[in-house]
Amino acid sequence: MNRSQSDESVPMWKWSFVFIAVIGLTVFVLKGGRNSKELNVETPVEEKTSINLEKLFSPAVLVSEGQFIIFGTDRPELEVSPTGIFDRMPIGKGKCAHCHRFVEGQGKKQSRGPDLRGLEERSHNRLLEARYTMFSEKYAKNPESASGLKPKAKTGGEYILESIYCPNCFVVEGFGISGSDDLKSEMPVMNHLPYELSDYEIIAVVSYLQAKESPGDFSKVTAVEDWKQYFKKELPLPEDSPKVFASSVGLAETEKLTNSVEEIIKMNGCSVCHKIPGIASARTGLIGPILAMKSAASLHLSSPEYRQKVSEGRAKATTEREYVMESILHPDAFILPGFRSGDGMPSDYGRKMTLGDLEKLVAFLLTIDEAMIEK
Repeated sequence: MNRSQSDESVPMWKWSFVFIAVIGLTVFVLKGGRNSKELNVETPVEEKTSINLEKLFSPAVLVSEGQFIIFGTDRPELEVSPTGIFDRMPIGKGKCAHCHRFVEGQGKKQSRGPDLRGLEERSHNRLLEARYTMFSEKYAKNPESASGLKPKAKTGGEYILESIYCPNCFVVEGFGISGSDDLKSEMPVMNHLPYELSDYEIIAVVSYLQAKESPGDFSKVTAVEDWKQYFKKELPLPEDSPKVFASSVGLAETEKLTNSVEEIIKMNGCSVCHKIPGIASARTGLIGPILAMKSAASLHLSSPEYRQKVSEGRAKATTEREYVMESILHPDAFILPGFRSGDGMPSDYGRKMTLGDLEKLVAFLLTIDEAMIEK
C-alpha cells in the first residue's frame, strides 16, 4: 500500500522539539564558553614589594649595617674585665675587633692588626707611600694569588676596600706574618672562608669605618662610589652577593674530596686564632687555645668544668675524638676557662667543611701533644 506524501512528512511536534533542543544547546555552549573563559582568567598576583635600593645603599643604613657586622650589636661598648686582659669590644660576624683597635682601652690581643682609629683620614695618605708603590710593582704582572687582585686603589675608600678583599695587596709595616718581611698579612681574605662576608657587607663595613670618627656625619662615606669605581660593575644586592668558595661547601660531599691538612687549616682560617704545632702557617695565633689535642682532649673531658656542661646538657662528648669534633662543630658547648663565648670561633663549620676534611683535621689534631709545642 502506497503512503501519501503527507504521511512521510515529519510531524510538527518533532520539529518543535528539535528547534527547542538546538536553542538550548546553543545557549549552553555560549554560556559554557563564557564560563570557561572566566575560569581561565588569571587571578592578579600580588606584586612583591620591590627592594628599596636607594635606602639600602644610603650612608645611614650602610653605616648601621657595618657597625652590626663588626660588633654584633647596635650599641657597642667596651667590655672591661678586672685583669684588663680581656678588655675588648663586642665581636660580630666580621670578627674585626679581635685583631684591631677601635677605641681607647682595648686589650693587647686587639693589636694584632693595625689600629683602626683615624683610618678614614689615614687611608688617603697610604696611597702616597713608597710602600704602596712597592706592592703595586710586586703584583703588576701577576695578581695576588688568594684574592686574584692587583693593588690599584685611587682613593682612600678604595684602599680600605682593597685591604679587606686583598690583605696582601698592602701590609702595614710591622703587621706581617713573622718571617715574611712584612710582605704577607695575617688577615684572611674576608669574602672567602671562613667568614665569607658578602660584597654588600664589605661595603657596609667600609662605610662604618669612614664615618666612625664623626658619628652622625655621613659626608665622608664614599664606599658605594668607591666599590663601583674599583670593580667596574653594578652594585650587588645583599642576597645576590656570591660566596667565593660556595662550591666546596656541604657535608653531602663526604669523602669525595679531601684537602691536605695544611690546606684545610688555611681554608678554614684556623691559624688566625690558634697555634698549631707542626703547621708552619699557624705559629702566631693568640686568640684561641693551642690545639695540642693529643694531650689536652682527655684533660678537658675529665675537667669539672666540662662535666658541668655535660650535666647541663650542653656538652655531650664521651671520647677524645668526639670532644675535638664537638669543639669544631659546636664551639659554644664548652668554652675553656680563660676564654669566652664569642671570642671568634665560627659556629657554622658543619656547613662549610666536607666530612672528609673534618675527619682528616680531627685525626691530625689528635696526633699533637704538648711536647711538640716547644719544638
